[in-house]
Amino acid sequence: MAEWKTRYWSTTASGYVGVVVRMLLGLILFRTMFQQFSSAEFGFWALLWSLFGYGILLDFGFGFTAQKAVAEKMATGDMAGLSKLLATILWTFIGMALLLLAVFLVIRDPFLVRMGVLPVDHLEFGRAYMVFFLGLAIMFPLGLFPEILRGLQRTDIANWVGTLSTVLNFGGLFFGLKSHWSISALMGISAAASILPNMIAAAYAIHHLPGISFLPKWFEWRSVKSQMGFSIAAYLITFSNMLMGKSDQLVISLTLGVAFVAIYQAGYKMGEMLGLFSVQLQQVLSPAAAEMHALGDDSGLRTLLLQSSRLTFLLVTPCYLLSAVYLEPLIHLLTGLATVPRNTWWIGQALLFAVYSSQLTNSCSKRVLMMCGEERRLLLISVVDAVANVALSIILAYRMGVLGVALGTMIPTTLVGWFWVVPLTQRKLSMTWRSYLSYHLKGTWVSLAVFAVVLAGLVSWVPASADSGFVALGWRGGLCLLPLLWLGRSVIRGMSTADCGPE
Repeated sequence: MAEWKTRYWSTTASGYVGVVVRMLLGLILFRTMFQQFSSAEFGFWALLWSLFGYGILLDFGFGFTAQKAVAEKMATGDMAGLSKLLATILWTFIGMALLLLAVFLVIRDPFLVRMGVLPVDHLEFGRAYMVFFLGLAIMFPLGLFPEILRGLQRTDIANWVGTLSTVLNFGGLFFGLKSHWSISALMGISAAASILPNMIAAAYAIHHLPGISFLPKWFEWRSVKSQMGFSIAAYLITFSNMLMGKSDQLVISLTLGVAFVAIYQAGYKMGEMLGLFSVQLQQVLSPAAAEMHALGDDSGLRTLLLQSSRLTFLLVTPCYLLSAVYLEPLIHLLTGLATVPRNTWWIGQALLFAVYSSQLTNSCSKRVLMMCGEERRLLLISVVDAVANVALSIILAYRMGVLGVALGTMIPTTLVGWFWVVPLTQRKLSMTWRSYLSYHLKGTWVSLAVFAVVLAGLVSWVPASADSGFVALGWRGGLCLLPLLWLGRSVIRGMSTADCGPE
């Protein structure tokens, strides 16, 4: 049995524990912050943490390269090369973090002015800014170690570390918000909650890499140079993905003002949660694909891609439909708004569909193909998608306001996914549209049809009100999902058994 199958559900389970914890605690924290912060404070907080996502761009693709190299070199036994590569990457990250910290501190005042921060908030927001970027400089080098854990195919450990970070962050911020602490103090708590778990990941990774040293004496740039082509492609793809996933808040701040970010965030949150749910199903794909590609296991790669893609289709589709149908009470539950503005509802629908479409077309394919020599094609796709996303969002922001930014994300993501990524995947698998669709429907269409019937019955006979709570929405979702999970058990079971390969 393939190693990725033996770890698939343990890794996925740890991911879902993290997601459930993140969703439940995030719901409470998001609502508390939405109510406790002013519009300017909430918008500034959301903007800074959206910039945190851009921190991954500072690794120039080397974090992802480390994940790939650990999986490949552990499979082939090249421990000496791995030691030089990891030590070089780590000390490069440390040097970059110190340099960039100095740059961000120098541009603090112009940044605050450009983001439209009012003079009355300038001092306190400036302190929060300094705390945030100091924490980012510490987190950045430590972020290498969760990538090493993934390369070791111990994504489950990385997930538990992430869950610990979530719990620490929630506990500190909730107490601080209720105690009316300053935004700079709250930022310090949030940064510390992210740093400590990464230190735990570092200790675990070092312990499980016997013979590997991270001391500066192992620094050798030539070891990284051999991986440079992949690293650059990975970096540019990551940059493109960040533009698509994190640029909306920045576009809104620059075109409409930072206070409008709060309006967007209310609709954005459900799409973000759907994405968090979905990616747990694909955590094992990249390191497993890297190992199989290094060993020349083409049959295993085909099985990995097809089975993971079909499982994603089976489980993400009902979650999307439930979120779309019950979006208004979900937004109410998240934000505590007395009434959900129609504009916010449409923003949520657009972003939900964008995430759903992306999961069906991009999520599994890109993770596997990236490790199989297709990084240049994926780079072109990602750049085109990102440029179209940002350009259309800016144009529509001036014409339609905040809703235009959401549509600027949805339209190119959907078109590029279905008319470019899916055909590329089909060619790689040597499958026609008909056979590709048939494979995904086999074992899933009956389950999804029954789910749709149950959901339609609930909407017709037991409709949820706009202020329905967690329990009211939870039992409806459970009633829909239970028969789906039972009828689709063969597809689910196939992810951890040696048989059930692609037909």
